[in-house]
Amino acid sequence: MAEVLGTTASIIAIIQLSSVVVEYLSNTAGAKTEQMRLCEEILECEFILKRLKIKVDNNDEGSSWSKTINALNEGPSAPLGRLLVALSIVKVKLRPKEGIKKALAPWKWHFDKKQVEEVIATIERIKSLLNLALTNDCGYVRSQY
Repeated sequence: MAEVLGTTASIIAIIQLSSVVVEYLSNTAGAKTEQMRLCEEILECEFILKRLKIKVDNNDEGSSWSKTINALNEGPSAPLGRLLVALSIVKVKLRPKEGIKKALAPWKWHFDKKQVEEVIATIERIKSLLNLALTNDCGYVRSQY
C-alpha cells in the first residue's frame, strides 16, 4: 500500500509542477514556437498523469497493475523520477526573478533550440512509458529505463 501511496504522491507532485511550468511558459517572452511545442508536450503528459492517477486510485494493491505503477516510481531513474527532474530544470530556468531583479529582467526565454529539443525528447519518451503503463505492460516499462 505504501508504494502505491508514494506513486500517487509523485504523480500529484508532478501534475502540480507541470501546471507551474505551463504558467511560466505562457508568461515568458521569446521563442514562441519552441514555447508552444514544449507547453503542448507538458500538457499531454499532464493528461496522461491524471489518467494514471485515476487508475491508481481505483485499483487493488495486489493486482498486476500495482507492479506496473510501482515500476514507474522505482527511484530517480524511473519514468516519474526523470519527468520530475526534466520539469524541475525547466521551472528553474523560467522562474521569474524576484525583487529588484524582476523590474530589471522581464521573463525571457532561457533555452536554446537544442536544449528545448532535449527536454521535449525526454518528455516524449516518458509519455510513451506512461501510456504503456496505462495498458499495464509492466515488463516493458521496467526494461526501458
